[in-house]
Amino acid sequence: MDSVTQFLLGASISGAILGPRIGAKSLLIGGLVATLPDLDSFIPLDNDIDNMTYHRGFSHSVIVQTIVAPVIALAIGKLVPSTWSHKKLLFLTVWLALITHSLLDSLTTYGTQIFWPLEVGPPVALPAVFIIDPIYTLILFSGIATVFFARKRPGGGFRVNRIMLALSCAYLAAGLVGNTVISSRASADPVFRDMRLHVQPTAFNLLIWQVTGVSDDRLATGLMSLTNSCGVRQLVTAERRKAPRGLNEIPPSVKRLEWFTDGFFSYGEKDGAQTITDLRIGFYPSYAFSFKIAEDSSGRAIPIAPERIRISYEQRAGDLFEKMADTLEGCGGN
Repeated sequence: MDSVTQFLLGASISGAILGPRIGAKSLLIGGLVATLPDLDSFIPLDNDIDNMTYHRGFSHSVIVQTIVAPVIALAIGKLVPSTWSHKKLLFLTVWLALITHSLLDSLTTYGTQIFWPLEVGPPVALPAVFIIDPIYTLILFSGIATVFFARKRPGGGFRVNRIMLALSCAYLAAGLVGNTVISSRASADPVFRDMRLHVQPTAFNLLIWQVTGVSDDRLATGLMSLTNSCGVRQLVTAERRKAPRGLNEIPPSVKRLEWFTDGFFSYGEKDGAQTITDLRIGFYPSYAFSFKIAEDSSGRAIPIAPERIRISYEQRAGDLFEKMADTLEGCGGN
């Protein structure tokens, strides 16, 4: 999830627990703590795939966060003495601000390694919300804003903040229900027979969902809506390559991306180079994370340091919003 939303979630949690005891400064404390896990994105790594797949790693582990939470709480108690009078609640606030960051991230497509360093499978991804969801963000913001503007009044707006925090949780629950409904419908659709499915909400809403199915040699992706009982719309089918051509040994970073995507990847070629693409983020053929991994030379594939193929917003979005609108309207058309 974006850093602004993570800040607001941490601020809302801190406001709900510490707010009535230490006032509006609890918002800043919770917000700052909640942004700490994303500092891992500033750690330079060897290549673009590593930069992607090691994000949401150790700093997003609930195991690590549980260990470091008392240390962070102790530091806050030293810097803000008024919090130390409520040390148990301070520890609880810090712990919740950290782990809810990771839990919220795990409700998006990208995936989060919440059990690091335990090897328990690929990153956890239970897509209930898009990676940027203005509705969810505004729900949290409304509670925080109420506290800020009512901070000198009796009650300080903290009750409204708690209501908005509960409403934001209900919104996430609605997303999980939506995922379950669409997954059930997609599983019964002949289009996706004998395919593994990945289901996620489309940009900025919970009504229209993207379904991606993969088999060893085929990809199918399209849109489904919760507002109607139509089958998959805007369907695209294409070849899917499970292994690269002409590359005898797959580099470790590339193998890690296969793991990171939980198998939703495809190899291909672009401009004389071998590529690998994460099929979860974007709509065919314009995906957000595609990487050059080898260059063709004299009929041989020569591995290179993975390099992300960047595309413009217009290329990524294209006519996707028009397709979403068509899917929302009904069962006509594609």
